[in-house]
Amino acid sequence: MAVQPPPPPPVQEAAPPSAPPKSGCFGRGCGCGCGSFLLIVVLIVLLVAGGGYWFFVVQASAAVNASAALVVFNQPVTVDGNPAIPGQALSAGNTVATQTGGHAAIQFPDGSLVRMLPGTTVALTALQLQKNGNLQSASVLQKVGRTFTDVQHLVGGASFKVGGHSVSAQVRGTQFEVLVRPDGTNRIWVFVGTVTVSGTTSVKLTAGHEIDADANGQLSNLRSNQFDTQDPFPMTSECANAATSGTTSGTLQTSTGDSLTNGQSAESDYYSPGGNLTLVFCYPGSLMKVVVTDPAGIVYSRQGPPPIRLPIPNGPPGLYKAVVTALSVAAAGEPYSIAFATDAACTPGNVDNGTTVRETLSNSQIASALAQAGSAGVTLQVQGTSPTSARIVYYSDLGGLPLSWTIAFYAATPNLGAVITQVTVRGINVTTQVISRLTSFGGNSISSIPSGFTVDRVYSCNTATGDDMMVIEGHR
Repeated sequence: MAVQPPPPPPVQEAAPPSAPPKSGCFGRGCGCGCGSFLLIVVLIVLLVAGGGYWFFVVQASAAVNASAALVVFNQPVTVDGNPAIPGQALSAGNTVATQTGGHAAIQFPDGSLVRMLPGTTVALTALQLQKNGNLQSASVLQKVGRTFTDVQHLVGGASFKVGGHSVSAQVRGTQFEVLVRPDGTNRIWVFVGTVTVSGTTSVKLTAGHEIDADANGQLSNLRSNQFDTQDPFPMTSECANAATSGTTSGTLQTSTGDSLTNGQSAESDYYSPGGNLTLVFCYPGSLMKVVVTDPAGIVYSRQGPPPIRLPIPNGPPGLYKAVVTALSVAAAGEPYSIAFATDAACTPGNVDNGTTVRETLSNSQIASALAQAGSAGVTLQVQGTSPTSARIVYYSDLGGLPLSWTIAFYAATPNLGAVITQVTVRGINVTTQVISRLTSFGGNSISSIPSGFTVDRVYSCNTATGDDMMVIEGHR
């Protein structure tokens, strides 16, 4: 067979870089060492205290409405029928659709993700965060197509639900797939955790099982997973779980590619912060190979039966290019998935070599910057750890005005996503009013912050000295 031209690039490719950084951006030149985050402190103080907290109607709430972010891997993708913008905010009522060749995902502030293959339409129907930044409730309605949902562990009675044509799947810290066919029939697979599938009856699916549902919600044929060889999502789960072994979970990045026929190749890129890198390459069978070129031009290659695990020891920071090639596959071709991760240590230290960017913000760094700025009576901290997000908590009692707020940060590629989850003034919860006022100024719970580079990953970890630290990884 003649070698065919390469297909469109795989999903999880980075979006185009943002505009070059300006002075005063994260980690540089703000005069206090905390960049964007202290600027956010000023913004909130001005909006709440400067504008007069008494202006707000007091309304305590256990949870706050929030927005998600759209990740565009390959166009064409639309939101409510209009061309999609990578990183744009998605609120309840927005509908995302992928056309032929289009790949996208809905990224939630806690790091949960709904991936969409071409020909898929999904509506965001609800999203609320708890005051501490954890997910309270989220639901999407899948009208047609195929999705893979990776839900972070939920706590405190939180819920995450994916609705199909006549059924729904409710989960708590799970990886699963939903197929909704044009005729209204459904199929649901579970890779990790458990899923409660509800139609005319309810069934609890455990990992390794699947079930069918007809257009009327009648459940049937509960069985062990039987995967379609043209479905890349089982391999996405397999690769991701394999790559996290022995690596820093926040550095994980997965790519899912459309089917390759004999001789076809496709590239997947990863911007590494440095350290021992692990690549896992998954495909259904037959024979493929992967060739990786590191930032220094050193080439690593491996082929054979899947999954292929390719370790690259002591890798420098920079761009790693992985090219996969189908050597001997079925006539219809085979999809594939690649997962990258490194063991980059949870230690303060920035990287910016012109291609790869790593920014860190530890509690020790924040405390030192606040002390240098003479900000007595102000506490600003990274609170807790997460492989897919970070939470910043602020408290001050300046001039007898106790003020506190919490913001959840996540990767709203190409920007840094930010959602206000709690604001209190003198112990009064005014979160809803602050968000409403921000929205009136053209924002959406802050929603998205340009960082001067494309944000690929956001996570929080605990250093060897016991410091909680936020990490942002990306590229220029």
